Amino acid sequence: MQSNRREQRVCGLLGGLTYVSTVDYYNYINRTVNEALPGHGSRIHIVSLNVFYYVKLLEQNEWSKAIDYLMEGSRFIIRLAHIAVPRITECYPDLVVLHIGDAVAHSIKQKKIHKIGFLGTRFAMKFDSQVVQRLIEHELEVIFPDEEEIVRLNDIIMNELSFNIVTEESKQTFLKVIQRLNDEQNIEGIVLGCT
Repeated sequence: MQSNRREQRVCGLLGGLTYVSTVDYYNYINRTVNEALPGHGSRIHIVSLNVFYYVKLLEQNEWSKAIDYLMEGSRFIIRLAHIAVPRITECYPDLVVLHIGDAVAHSIKQKKIHKIGFLGTRFAMKFDSQVVQRLIEHELEVIFPDEEEIVRLNDIIMNELSFNIVTEESKQTFLKVIQRLNDEQNIEGIVLGCT
């Protein structure tokens, strides 16, 4: 008996820039494939990044080195650092990129939400970040925390969550920022814009 299904292509998965979320991405992808094709799993090549090396390259504006680091061996990428997308697609014009900003915007608009708070790393919480630009292109209003909150949230993400450390104090910090954005800016939803 012949199958009408095409053979799956191998895709590259850059881990969530930390090992913690890589497992979640891997499980989600395989669960989704198995639901669509019972008994099947996904053909994935996982590349796990040294996030601190990568961030250091970004902080030093070593974009070509950062791009080369991200692209080692990948032709199709499911998840990569959004801030590098324009330079990567410039260098690799045939690369297929499914941008998370478009998927997030689609989900937000389905819920009839227009004004959102955005939390993430300090690189992500900028109006010129790729995810934020994609959200704005979809006519969403994006609100950020204040500078002091950005520093604190970035510290929690980089020094705790990236190592699977979740404390009640850090959780409360995020919740207080969300509550303040709701109280002062009347946000309708929140995007947790990083792993």
